[in-house]
Amino acid sequence: MGLFLWDHPKPPLQYHNDQFEDFYNGWEREDYQNTWSDVWRVSGEKLTRGGSTYFWWGALLLLPGIPYVFLDRRMRIPTLIFSLTCLGFLSLIWSFPHYAAPVACVIILMLLQAIRHLRWMRVAGRPIGLALSWAAIVLLIADVSIRASHRNCDPLEWTCQGDPSRAAIGEKLSHTPGKHLILVRYEEDHNLHDEWVYNGAEIDTAKVLWARELDDEQNAKLFAYFRDRQFWLVEPDVDNTELVPYRPPPAKSDEK
Repeated sequence: MGLFLWDHPKPPLQYHNDQFEDFYNGWEREDYQNTWSDVWRVSGEKLTRGGSTYFWWGALLLLPGIPYVFLDRRMRIPTLIFSLTCLGFLSLIWSFPHYAAPVACVIILMLLQAIRHLRWMRVAGRPIGLALSWAAIVLLIADVSIRASHRNCDPLEWTCQGDPSRAAIGEKLSHTPGKHLILVRYEEDHNLHDEWVYNGAEIDTAKVLWARELDDEQNAKLFAYFRDRQFWLVEPDVDNTELVPYRPPPAKSDEK
């Protein structure tokens, strides 16, 4: 699958494990199919996810000050950077807010400038702009306080919902002598968005590593490379709390 809205699917690639096959040759191709309805849908997702990440509901009160930000000569370069980044972000198929992270400082600057301009706005001689700016700030403080009290790590809560069983298994082995490699055996109906296999940058020196169980040939290569480790098995779709010494899957004839 391509990266941009106008890209068309490339020929499928063949993968050694079913999860990659299902994700890249299945779900990813079905999720976006170069139709206008797909374009509007993913654009809406980007606006929703980006808005909930970089703004808060009280920021709507700052809208009267935004036109002055774009008219401010001192803000020409920041607004140009913001506009180009938005154009690039909206041209992508995928919509994770961190894709726009490089422009976060510009967004903060523009919000502060909107507050500055808004504070001087008056309606019938009354400092309405000042009241709106204070209300926006109070709502920001309230929003942050509520999320902190509920321990929300991200406005998109599903990005922070890992499986505590995986963390418990990793924590247990981190205090077990030696180095360890955990092979994960998925069932055929495994949810491809519930991934257990990910590691840090330092693969060779990590105390605990995770890997997908593949076929015998690929597994043998893995065991040979990490021969200094103890091998374990977890089956998240059977019992996501059980950790046992690795054993090969039963032969097809044994399953009958």
